[in-house]
Amino acid sequence: MKSNIIMKSIDRSMFGITIRQETKTGFLNVSDLQEAHTIARVKYGWTDRRIDHVLAAKENHERIFYLLKSQGYSIKAEMSEFIEDIENKGVAKTLKSSGCYKTTGARHTKTTYCDPYLWTLIAMELNPMIYAIAVKWLSDELIINRIEAGNFCKALNKSISKFNPNGNQYMFLAKALNHIVFGKHEPKIRDTGTKTQLKELVSLEEKMAFAIDMGYINSFDELLNELRKIWNVKYAKVNTFELNK
Repeated sequence: MKSNIIMKSIDRSMFGITIRQETKTGFLNVSDLQEAHTIARVKYGWTDRRIDHVLAAKENHERIFYLLKSQGYSIKAEMSEFIEDIENKGVAKTLKSSGCYKTTGARHTKTTYCDPYLWTLIAMELNPMIYAIAVKWLSDELIINRIEAGNFCKALNKSISKFNPNGNQYMFLAKALNHIVFGKHEPKIRDTGTKTQLKELVSLEEKMAFAIDMGYINSFDELLNELRKIWNVKYAKVNTFELNK
């Protein structure tokens, strides 16, 4: 996947806040994490913790050093030099120069992202309840499924190219797949899908491409008929959406 899409999935919801995540880098949004903590702090009576204070704490600098080194980020070879960089330039600038931490947008749209492992370290220091959520996220397949959905969409488009479809048919196919998987179509709906939905989308795209390549489906109309069958079975014909060109 070439573009760095921002995922806003309900599988990344934390105390009512959707933690945004980039598909290309895997980076998680630090600003969203702080907002989620603020909401939970009020609800559960936690002690106030700020992310900049977590990063500035000297006891975390050694952990950050080994974490970034194991990930292959561009940092000073020795921990003493890395800590000296933090002392001279500040932790945020040091992390940004390594490529693991970045701020995007301006003014009211300004927001911060960082490496998912660094994000988890921050979460662990904020509160154990948040850390438990973050650890689970690191092992799920949300981003992998989103990337594969995009890749298989390209493969399916390549497969149906032998039918010489027009641009509207390509667009219709994407909408039809969305209706089957998500029950509706709307712009960027795949970027809000759950890992289960995205896995279903990958499977559907893969099956359709295979059927075309093997000669089981020989026209765009036949492809639509197969999609209609799948849609009718899934929704038992109660959905008002109809797969018409």
